[in-house]
Amino acid sequence: EVIELMLTVQRQWMYLESIFMASEDIQKQLPNEAKMFDEINTTYKIYTERIFKNPNALEVCRYEGILETLQDTDDKLQKIQKELDAYLETKRMIFPRFYFLSNDDLLEILGQQKDPTKVQAHIKKCFLGIKTLQMIDPHTAGFNNPTVEAKGMNSPCSEQVPFNKNVIIDGPVELWLIEVEKMMVETIGKWLRDSLVAFRASKNKDKWVKQYPGQLLITTGGITWTADCTKALTRISNGNRKAMKQLKKSQAKYVTKLAAMVRGNISKLDRKKVVALITM
Repeated sequence: EVIELMLTVQRQWMYLESIFMASEDIQKQLPNEAKMFDEINTTYKIYTERIFKNPNALEVCRYEGILETLQDTDDKLQKIQKELDAYLETKRMIFPRFYFLSNDDLLEILGQQKDPTKVQAHIKKCFLGIKTLQMIDPHTAGFNNPTVEAKGMNSPCSEQVPFNKNVIIDGPVELWLIEVEKMMVETIGKWLRDSLVAFRASKNKDKWVKQYPGQLLITTGGITWTADCTKALTRISNGNRKAMKQLKKSQAKYVTKLAAMVRGNISKLDRKKVVALITM
C-alpha cells in the first residue's frame, strides 16, 4: 500500500513540481497552493532521501507514520490540482481559444508572461491558418520603449498580412491575445474591402492575385460571383433572356485567364493561390 501510494504521489509531484518551481507567475496567481506545494516538496524529499539511503522495501515501508503522511500528501496534491484546473478554466473563459490547448501548453504560455515572444510556438494552435505573429522586439530593434508590439501575422504558407496598427504585447497573455484577435478581424475586414474594389478595377488579375492573401481572393471571388449572378437573374426577370449566358461567357474568360497565369512564370505561393481560385 505504501509503495502504491508513493508512486501515485510521485506522479503528481513530478507534474506539479515542473509548474510551481519553474513559473513565478503561477506562484503569484496561486499563492496558497504554491505554499502548500512547497511544504509537500520538503516532506517528499525527506522520504525519498531515506528510501535512497536504505533500499530495503520492507524496512522503508515500516517507517513510523509514512502511510498517513503519504495519504495526507496525496489529498493535498489532489486539492492543488483541482485549484490549478479551476485557475486554468478562468483563463479559458476569458480567451476561449485556450480550449484548443492542453493544460501543459496553456501553463507554458501563462508561464512566459515576461517574454511574449516565447508564446509564438503556440499561436498556430490558437488560430487556424496563422503560424506566427510578426513581433517587434524592442531590444533588437533598438527602441527606448521596452514593450513588445505585434505588427502583423504570418500563415504557414509564408503569406504576410500587416495589421492596421500595432498591438501592444504587455500584461496577462489572455488579455493581449484578445486585442490581437480584434486587430486580426479589423485588418482582414479592411483588406477584404480593398480586395473587392481592386478586383472590380483590375482588368489584369496578376496584380490582384499577388497583392492579396489567398483566403481573401477566394472570398472576393465568391462575393463577386454571387453578386453577378443575382444581377443576371434580375435582368432575366426584366426581360433580358441572355443575361445568364453572357455571365457564363465572362466567367469562362476569367477562368481561362487564371489558367494562363498558372502556366506562366509565377512564385510557388502565387501558384497555390491561382490553383485554389480555379478550383473554386
